[in-house]
Parts: sequence; structure tokens; C-alpha cells
Amino acid sequence: MSRASICFRAIEQCRSCRFRFTHRLTLRGKVLCSNLSTNQEGPFHEEKEWSSTEEKHGYGSNGGFEKRNKEAAGLFYLNTLKLPEKLQQNLDSYLKKFPRKVLENDGKKLARHIRNRGRPTEQTWQKYKESRRQREELAVNQANPADILKLHNQQEDTILDDVDSTSEDEDDEFDGEFVSQETRSDPLETGDSDSDIDDKENNNHTNSETMDTSDSKPAIIKKQKVIKRPRGSEYKLIRYNKREAAAYAASRLPASYGATLRVFHELRRREPNFKPENLLDFGSGSGTATWAAHETWGDSLREYQCVDVSQDMNSLAEYLIRGGEGLKHSLHIPGVYFKRFLPVSNLITYDVVVASYALSEIPRASLRKMAVKSLWGKTSDLLVIIEHGNTEGFEITAEARNLVLKKGDGEPVDDGSAEGNQYQYLDPTAEEMDNGFVFSPCPHDVKCARSDAETRDHPCNFEQRVQLALCQRNTKLKKRGFHTERFSYIVLKKGARDLGEKPWPRVLEPVRYRKRHVICRLCCSSGDLKQKTFTKRKDSDIYKCARHLTKWGDLLPDPEDRVRMNRKAVKS
Repeated sequence: MSRASICFRAIEQCRSCRFRFTHRLTLRGKVLCSNLSTNQEGPFHEEKEWSSTEEKHGYGSNGGFEKRNKEAAGLFYLNTLKLPEKLQQNLDSYLKKFPRKVLENDGKKLARHIRNRGRPTEQTWQKYKESRRQREELAVNQANPADILKLHNQQEDTILDDVDSTSEDEDDEFDGEFVSQETRSDPLETGDSDSDIDDKENNNHTNSETMDTSDSKPAIIKKQKVIKRPRGSEYKLIRYNKREAAAYAASRLPASYGATLRVFHELRRREPNFKPENLLDFGSGSGTATWAAHETWGDSLREYQCVDVSQDMNSLAEYLIRGGEGLKHSLHIPGVYFKRFLPVSNLITYDVVVASYALSEIPRASLRKMAVKSLWGKTSDLLVIIEHGNTEGFEITAEARNLVLKKGDGEPVDDGSAEGNQYQYLDPTAEEMDNGFVFSPCPHDVKCARSDAETRDHPCNFEQRVQLALCQRNTKLKKRGFHTERFSYIVLKKGARDLGEKPWPRVLEPVRYRKRHVICRLCCSSGDLKQKTFTKRKDSDIYKCARHLTKWGDLLPDPEDRVRMNRKAVKS
């Protein structure tokens, strides 16, 4: 013990008989625990030089012990987002015009239907055309106005009047950790229809009845708690009248704003010199994309073109911007204009074109392709598409990605029939599409590894925490204080990708933390999905960034050409 000294200190904690020991071992020629030593001798001298030349991502460059830099490249995580103060005030004054209980119930039903409805099928499109044809025939034949009104009400598809037995706490599936599609049973993913599920439940019910009646002795039945996922409802065209617009504002407005702001925040971080002057918002709805763009780029944007086919939604968006009805109230964001239809001509282009939760409202794939072609022709730089984070939303963004990249789009685009004129935006044979590449989230332009529904683990989606909407304040989410919005998005940029750069991979799942290493699921520039493990010893240059700073959806500084550092090679 003459050459070493050992120091122990024990601290007894109140109400718990546990001890915490801290020790420091000091040996001659080597200091193990002190970071204040200036000794440059011994075998660890080369290691100190090696660590000083590393690039400590998110921690500076002088040894990596500085304060964490959350503004480092590749980090786009945002804390729980709240609506701007002016928008919140205008929203509260707008919702006060409606009964509180009715508004909450309508908002819950609308949000539940939007999240759980399946994708539109050919049968859905045929029902829509048949009802439209019957209404036109009654109008031509001068039928009874009461019959026309009755058929018109059936055509409106008011989902707010439907009886739904699903739980009102609609955000239970986002509780806890990230769960992949492999470990959960979802009838939409396995291909089972609702009728098959009903048959299985009926069979189980009849079997239990026969078992109870066959036995004369009383049987002991153990009740098991079964958690049922909400079933996918039939796709319906939602007509956003005044009641539906108010329900949307009470349920979906904070989530739409948060997802759009998260995407715009990434664009500003990655392109700090990009200053757009005008923006086109297709399917503007309540105008959340306008508020998110103004929050991101400020006075750089001088013109906002909001296009939505619903006049009531345009009235809602204008009320939120003005703070009241009528022209006597000035616009809080100058340069905002509202239209009901998208212009056919592509002579006027916009720096940024946004379609936030809009393409999912178009009931046919061919019509969505026509809309994407039209939007791509109207942008001079960026096309941003944001959809829900479920399977349908991801496949809609994947369709737009393949269309712009000209991958798997050899089939002709069918313009439908005369019944779909209100959804036609552009003649698909008018002109050729410009070349482009995927700016975000994919670091590549090859085929998406999750494009195949049979082999993918789950849809490519991301999440953002936002404040609670009005209809969520009296649910289980009140204890948490926020709502987790999952979304899928794609940002397409005109031009060609720089082949000389090596994009960083995208983190596709929450980082899994272990004792001395972290596990990341990455989408690499080669187009492959890889699971990489970064250890504290061999990957100290990015280990701390991955452990303490990187979140789901960020870029990790681990390009394909990176050479993994080896301490033994450096020492020798």
C-alpha cells in the first residue's frame, strides 16, 4: 500500500439502507479518475492525442467535454410544440361560438375516423359515382325536392352522426415505447377484413355458449382483459362544412401545425441560406402550414396562396389569421390569399409547395398522381408532402416519391369519368416532369426498402409532441400534458443530387440504450436499412452524440465511407 492510496467515502441516505461508494485510485505515473491531471507521460499519452483529433459531434472539438450543443448538424428534434399565442387566442374565440360538449364529441369522432379509416377502394369510388348519378337524374327529371334533399344528405357522408363504439381516449396506441408492426396484431396489416374478424368473434362466442350449456356443473370462467385495437372503418369522403370544420379545429389543428413545423424546421436547419419568397399550400384547410411557414422563415415569405375546395375551411383559416369575421380585422400574417381551386397553368411557380394532410382526402390513386404532377410543376424548388403516420399515409408519400423519381410509374394515369371533374388538376399528357431528388427524409434516390408491404417491419414514420387539442383535454392525455403526432413526409427538390457528398443516415426508430453501447436503426445512403451498434470505446467520436442528443428522425454522423477508429492501431 506504499505506492497507492485508496480513499473511501460512505454516505448513508435517509429512509433507505443503501450506500453509495465513490473511490479514487491513484497510482504512480498514471491517474485513473482525475481529469485535472497534466501528466503527459506513460502509455496513455498517445490516446490523449488521438482523442483530441476526433470530431466530437454535438460537443465541440476540444476533447469533447464541453456543454452539449443541441444546434449541431443533423439534430432536428423539437420539444413539445405549442400554438403561437395569436393563433391560440383566435382559435379560442372561434370555438366559443359552438357548444362545448357537442364540439368535443364531434372532434373525437372526426379524429378517430381520420386515423382509423382505410384507404379508398374501387368500391368506394363506385358508391360515390352512383350517388352522384342518382342525384343528377333526379334534378333533370324535376323530382320532388324532398327526395333530392334526402339523397343529398346521404351523399354528404356525415361521419359525425355515426355511432362508434371505440374508446374516446384515442391516443392509447402511442403510449409506452416504440412497437414494431411485427409484434402487434393489426387486422389491416395481416390482410384480414372486418367481416373475417366478425366471423371469428361470432364463432368464439357460439363456442363459449355451447361449452356453458353442455356442462351441468357451474363452470369457473376466468375473465381476461383483452385490449382491442380500433378497427379500420370504411373510407368516406368527408365534406368539410361548418360543423366538420369546427370539429377539425377542436381536434386536429395542433397536430397538423406541429408536424408541419417540424418538417419546415429541418429545411431551415439544413438550408440556412434558403429564403423562400412565396408559398403554395394545397389543401390548406385551417391554414396551419401558413402559420408554420411564417414561424420558420418570417418576413422572408411575402405571398401565401392557400387552396382548399371547402369554403367553410377557408373561412376558418381566414378567421384564425384575422382574429374575427369581415375585412375590418387586419391580417396577422400579410400576403395571404385564399382560393377554392388550383390553377391549371404552371407559368407561375412557387419556391415552396406544401400538401399537408391533403392527398389522403383525394379518393383515387390516379387522381392523386395528377395532383402530385400538378404540384411538382408549380414549384421552382421544394415540394413538401405530409401525411398521417399509418400505412395509408406512408404509401401516399411513397407514391409521390416514385412518381417524381420516375420509378414504377409506367402505367397510364386514368383521368376517371365525368364524375371526377372536381378532382382533376392537370392534363397528365400536357408536359414532361422535371427531374428531382429526395431531399428528406431519404438519404438516397433508389427504391425504398420499406416499399414492399410484405417485408417491411412498419411504415416509415416519425413523431412530434404537440399540445393537447380541445377535445383531448378531458381524456387520459390530460395526465401527460401532450399528444404524440406520428406522421410520414417526403421533401422533393428539383435538380440533381450532388454525387460527391455522402449523406448521413437517418435514424428510423428510437435509439436503444445499453450500458456501454447504443443500437440505432438507420436508413443509409446505399438504400439499405442497417442496424448499427456504437460503443463507447471504438466509436467515441459519435457515441455521445447518439446517446445524449440524437432522437428519432435525426441524422447520425456516420456516412458510408467512415472508417471506424481503433485504439490499438493508433497506439502502435
